[in-house]
Amino acid sequence: MRLRLITLDRRAAPRRFALGPALPESVALTVGAGGMAALVVSENDPHVLLGPRDRRLPGIERGIAWLRSQELPVLERIGGGSAVLLDEGCVSFAVAVPCSDLTRARENFAELTGGVLRALGELGIAARVGATAGAFCDGPYDVKVGGRKLVGVAQAIRRGFALVSGMVLVSQDPWTSTGIVQGFYERAGSLERLRPEAVTSVARELGRPVTAAEVAQALVRGYAETAQLVASSPDPAEWDEAERILARRRVG
Repeated sequence: MRLRLITLDRRAAPRRFALGPALPESVALTVGAGGMAALVVSENDPHVLLGPRDRRLPGIERGIAWLRSQELPVLERIGGGSAVLLDEGCVSFAVAVPCSDLTRARENFAELTGGVLRALGELGIAARVGATAGAFCDGPYDVKVGGRKLVGVAQAIRRGFALVSGMVLVSQDPWTSTGIVQGFYERAGSLERLRPEAVTSVARELGRPVTAAEVAQALVRGYAETAQLVASSPDPAEWDEAERILARRRVG
């Protein structure tokens, strides 16, 4: 497989970095229109993503207002899943491939997250796929180690593309992130009860400081083992589309 490789960090693209949460969807639209399959790897500024079921909570406006009081932008996610905090302590990845077949969701998860497992293995972490009860945004295709969530993974199939995306928890503190999501749920009227001990990070598992850049580089190498990566940058139309998507997905 050939993958167009796009990496985004605040040092290389400071003016564009704020569009990072919307860039994978913009690039996926290019893929759906006939463009090359793509891998996007990005660092993050703090923000919260909400899923469809979160938007149906009875006290959703109170929950969103509380998140905003914590100076956290709130966005609606394109894929499945529920509330999650992204920040400087995690790295996002997204793989977009041509796809119009909804029955391929399971195969897409298996095929498009292999690079993450290889990256973790290179770093010294033997991880596997599976749900983790009590973790925020728990899903069956997440990646865990020792019964603790380490990587969240979601998928969307739209307009001729499949977008498998997620975040690797690099140094994010599980108590802080879980507390933010739990605080949202309590104010939004959810009965969800989360356990910070069900979540871990690369730094915790390795027992040493780990940077987002280190993990981002490992992800690139992990995908390069089975795919031909073609270094690229978003074109002006993709940046413009990312800006429109971000405006649409802002909540509150």
